[in-house]
Amino acid sequence: MKMIRKLLSVVLALAMLLSIAGMALAQTADGTYEGVAQGMGGDVKVSVTVSGGVITDVTVLSQNETVGISDPALKSIPAAIVEANSTEVDAAAGATVTSEAIKTAVQNALDGVQEEEAAEVVVPFDHIDVIVVGGGLGGLAATVRASELGANVLLIEQTSKLGASGLLAGGSLVGVNTRIEAENSIEDSVELMLEDFDRLGGKGMNNPTLAKTFAENCGRAVDWLDTVVGVDFGERVPTYGGYVALNVPRVHYAVPADGDVSKSSGKGGSGYVKALSAKVDEGIANGNVCLMLDTQVTGVNYDGEKVTGVTATNAFGERTYDAPSVILACGGYGGNEEMLKTYNFKNVLTTCADTSRGDGYTFALELGAALSGMDWVSAYAGGINTGTFHKVLSANLYTNKQPIWVTMEGNRLTNEPVANSTDQSNAWNAATDNLVYIIFNDAMLEDPSTILYGAADLKAAWEEQLALGKNIWAADTIEELAQKAGIDAAGLTATVEAYDKACAGEAEDPFGRTENMIALENGGMIYAIKTMPYVMMTNGGVAMNENANIIREDGTPIVGLYQCGEQVGSDNIAGHSSVGGMAHGNCMTWGMISAENAVKHAQER
Repeated sequence: MKMIRKLLSVVLALAMLLSIAGMALAQTADGTYEGVAQGMGGDVKVSVTVSGGVITDVTVLSQNETVGISDPALKSIPAAIVEANSTEVDAAAGATVTSEAIKTAVQNALDGVQEEEAAEVVVPFDHIDVIVVGGGLGGLAATVRASELGANVLLIEQTSKLGASGLLAGGSLVGVNTRIEAENSIEDSVELMLEDFDRLGGKGMNNPTLAKTFAENCGRAVDWLDTVVGVDFGERVPTYGGYVALNVPRVHYAVPADGDVSKSSGKGGSGYVKALSAKVDEGIANGNVCLMLDTQVTGVNYDGEKVTGVTATNAFGERTYDAPSVILACGGYGGNEEMLKTYNFKNVLTTCADTSRGDGYTFALELGAALSGMDWVSAYAGGINTGTFHKVLSANLYTNKQPIWVTMEGNRLTNEPVANSTDQSNAWNAATDNLVYIIFNDAMLEDPSTILYGAADLKAAWEEQLALGKNIWAADTIEELAQKAGIDAAGLTATVEAYDKACAGEAEDPFGRTENMIALENGGMIYAIKTMPYVMMTNGGVAMNENANIIREDGTPIVGLYQCGEQVGSDNIAGHSSVGGMAHGNCMTWGMISAENAVKHAQER
């Protein structure tokens, strides 16, 4: 009887919840409504049809989200809302921002929230000292520091919100001799960080002057964020970093904007955005910061001797803004397929937003700047070309350690099970045409689809790709597999024979592999997956001096032009390596340095 009462209580509670939800929706008269919300790339606009008190249709009318990455949300969320008759549905995996934007836009439509007509932003001060181009982490840091120094700052952002990729970034930030290190009795030094740069791939690859300047100032940037900006660093315990371990635990993590510390290593970048944006708001309230959103800078103006400002366009037309100092914080070029293929790859995919077009590089080149460190990008391994430049599907090489990796010539590249992210990046960079084939059999993976990553239904994705025959192939023999996949048959046969002998203990593996040794032949069907690198950021940059002043090939500075953020190029600081906390470090450290020198130049003028 008690159990029956409990069941009845649960049923009644559910009925009450459904009734409340139905009553809330019933307040919306039948008809079609429109709503808008902010997505990753700008406004997401939807129409919502209500009939008989029930949501019968949700249609995305317009959006500027990243192709490929946002596709799961654009496809599934409208249907899920209709099925649930509610906006309380789960976000699509890998497309959280777009999912939330669609749900919010639908709720806004049901609530009758109308899009406000934008008014043109007018600069509130009589002169501009510093113009910052780009409202990501670097641009925010530069704006806050410049305004703190008393400058009148105009911040121009091409999208409708601040933060850019920082909203989705992990939040790791490297710093030397910080207050947080001292709290944990960690002994650190500039020399130890420079040793790390050399040890991890910087020796002979980076710019020693810039590396030293960064090492001397990155701790100051962390302390500034900690004590002045008000970033929440959570438990305040530095780590050794997320890639190859540093020699000292000097990587700091911000707490995400929503305060969920369980995501501090996943979405902590939003914590920096939150704190820096609040300081931007303070600057606006104090009257020395002006923020322009949805505004695209189209060029940096130059009078033949010095920078004089920028030209920008938005819904109200083209405008020119004069200032003695301009800081480019436009991000990298990871969303620009043409640039990636010009400087780095034959084949490549991306997870970067379309807004990462390399605009800062273009503006600087137009004024005669040099580029530096453009020959290397720390790419991720295993991307699968599904017909779009944006990576949607990839091979999971982190948990599946049994396969071997070969080039189109059939040659192996490395000791697969122990290869870290840097080893993988180097292998895919070095492979002919940047194509690497993942080779395995049924004995290695009883369910072949488990080697895929990125699709909600891996089995369906596997079957679709196998049937398509462009990226995944299956065969009974090595020779047949090579022919299907376009791999050199003789090369692959020789590689497999040598590997199988090592598996049988008849010879040593050429790469010293001793783990997960499973012979390829006589292990069921044999499979090949054609993969290529994909980028999350770029490492080459625009040449500059230690003042973050952009320079020409001969080393002379372009007067009044500074930079910070991804376009500095981590390759110029840390060389060919992946150092934990460097991405945010180039934003924060060079954001401070560029602001300080830009303000100094403006004051001198």
